[in-house]
Amino acid sequence: MSDRGTAAAWLNGDALGRLHPEVRGVLEEYAVQVHEAGLTSIRGFFLYGSIAMGGYTPNRSDIDFVALLERALNSEESGRLAAIHRNVGRERPSPEMNGIYVTRDRLGKLPHEISPYPCYYGGRFHEADWFECNLVTWHQLKKQGIALYGSMRELDYEVDWDRLLSRMRENVAAYWRPWVTESAKLYSRKGMALYARSAVEWGVLGLTRLYYTFRENEITTKAGAGAYALEQLPASRHPIVIEALRWRSGESSLYRSASARRQDALDYLHDMLAACESAAEEAARRRLPPSPPM
Repeated sequence: MSDRGTAAAWLNGDALGRLHPEVRGVLEEYAVQVHEAGLTSIRGFFLYGSIAMGGYTPNRSDIDFVALLERALNSEESGRLAAIHRNVGRERPSPEMNGIYVTRDRLGKLPHEISPYPCYYGGRFHEADWFECNLVTWHQLKKQGIALYGSMRELDYEVDWDRLLSRMRENVAAYWRPWVTESAKLYSRKGMALYARSAVEWGVLGLTRLYYTFRENEITTKAGAGAYALEQLPASRHPIVIEALRWRSGESSLYRSASARRQDALDYLHDMLAACESAAEEAARRRLPPSPPM
């Protein structure tokens, strides 16, 4: 075996072999860089998100990861880690890595419970941030994660599903409703952005993922949410969902008019906001304890 092959051998070969070749290439390069930098404080490396759920889409999906540390990194180690990610990004620019470096005591926690930690996203290394520090991340990691190094038994925390649903309800009110309202204003920044297929995909599939969770009590990928919408929603709403899915898969637009696409997206988003709010209320009612007998 070559030196580079030996360096990458600490990754779980069976799990690695099931990944898309593009993903595998990036992770093997990362493993080599970690080995060559002599960074020994990583005790576990886990994937979550679309890759772990079988929904990887070339040129669209990122590599979402959580690296488990033996201890907190010092500044010199953080510098080496930043260099590792720069090198990987140069050698293997796609798909991008997005992830966090945490010690075991921080797993499952929220920003108000822990200090910020090292992370890498958007092509930059951050020494201290709360990137992806939310219950959806922890749930996906715990229930659907892939261990490439270390054991899933290391993830010895629990996520309160009722608390997660409550946070999602807050997200609909605090993020998605203002986002849709602003996107409906033609001459606002978000309003103009909705002419782009990428913004249509973000809104249509992002909001539909929440709808799926409220109704099915599980988390799915964007592609899974789109497929669910095509099964559950009226045919009149299918074109904009198909359009979002086509953008994710790199296919050309179904629409001749960007204005018509934007309007279909807005109509869908307004309906889906109402559907999410209704489904969230129903999910909350389902999980209430039964009333005591009179």
